[in-house]
Amino acid sequence: MGSTQNDSNRDINEEPQHTVYLDAFWMSKTQVTNAMYTACVNAGVCKYSVKASTNPNYFDPIFASHPVVYISWDMAQTYCDWTGGRLPTEAEWEKAARGPNGAKYPWGESQPREKFVNANNFIGNTTAVGLFPYGKSFFGALDMGGNVREWVSDWYDPNYYQNSPSSNPQGPETGETKVLKGASFSDPIRYTRPASRLTHEPGSPGAVRGFRCVYP
Repeated sequence: MGSTQNDSNRDINEEPQHTVYLDAFWMSKTQVTNAMYTACVNAGVCKYSVKASTNPNYFDPIFASHPVVYISWDMAQTYCDWTGGRLPTEAEWEKAARGPNGAKYPWGESQPREKFVNANNFIGNTTAVGLFPYGKSFFGALDMGGNVREWVSDWYDPNYYQNSPSSNPQGPETGETKVLKGASFSDPIRYTRPASRLTHEPGSPGAVRGFRCVYP
C-alpha cells in the first residue's frame, strides 16, 4: 500500500509504502450503477433524494449502466448491506486495484492513456461501467482508475500509514471524514494511481462520488 518517495506524483498521506496481509474477499467487478441502485430504492431500502435538475442522468434510462453518483457514505453502506455485502476497506480496495505485486496503476505500470481509463476529462462525463477493458486490474476489476471516486469504509487519517496494522487494517477507529479511492472522470491523471487517498465528509454526496461493494 502507499507510495515510495521516488513517485513524483505521491502525496505525503501515501507514505510510507508498506505491505499488508488480507484475508480473502470478493469484490464487485464494476461500480454500482444507476439501475442497480434504483432496484434498492424500489425495494424501499435505499433513498435517493437528489432532484432531476441536479442529476438528470439518474432518471434517464440511457444512463442506466453508468455509475450512480451523488451518493453519501451512508447511502453506499446501506446499498451494500442490502445486497449482503459491505463497503471495502481501503486496503481491500487497493489490493483489488493493484494486484499481488503492487502495480502503480490498475492496468500495470504503463502511463495512463485514453484506452485505459475515464479520467482527466478525456470524455467529460461518466461512461457505462466496464467500458475500458484494457484498464482492468490483475484480478479483473474494472474502472478502478477512473469514472467516479469510490467510498471505502475507513475513516481518514493522513498519518495512518505510519502505524497501520500489518494484517487486515480497518483504518482509524474514529474520524471526521471518510476515504475515497480512485479518480473521477474529471480528476487529473495523478489520481488514477490506486495509492492516491482522497477524503470527504461521509454525509456529503457529490457529482463524482460512487462506490462498489465487497462480499467476504
